[in-house]
Amino acid sequence: MWALNWPDILLDWLADYYVAAAPDLRQRMAAGVEALNARLRSDPLDVGESRERGFRIAFAPGLVVLFRVDVAARKVAVADVRPYGR
Repeated sequence: MWALNWPDILLDWLADYYVAAAPDLRQRMAAGVEALNARLRSDPLDVGESRERGFRIAFAPGLVVLFRVDVAARKVAVADVRPYGR
């Protein structure tokens, strides 16, 4: 198991995006974030795609999530979350 950290400000942004989303997207977004969190806790190096400077990027319904993996410490740190798509 890997430790997963979402900074409070990013959780606030995530909540804002959720509230602003269409009702049908909200359920998919919530389920997608829950599934993404589970995958990040179990095998983060198999999630998403690698990016510059050690970042990785993954998508959930309506969202794009940028994160870093610290292999030595077995920690995952979410660095950014943004709305994605329509």
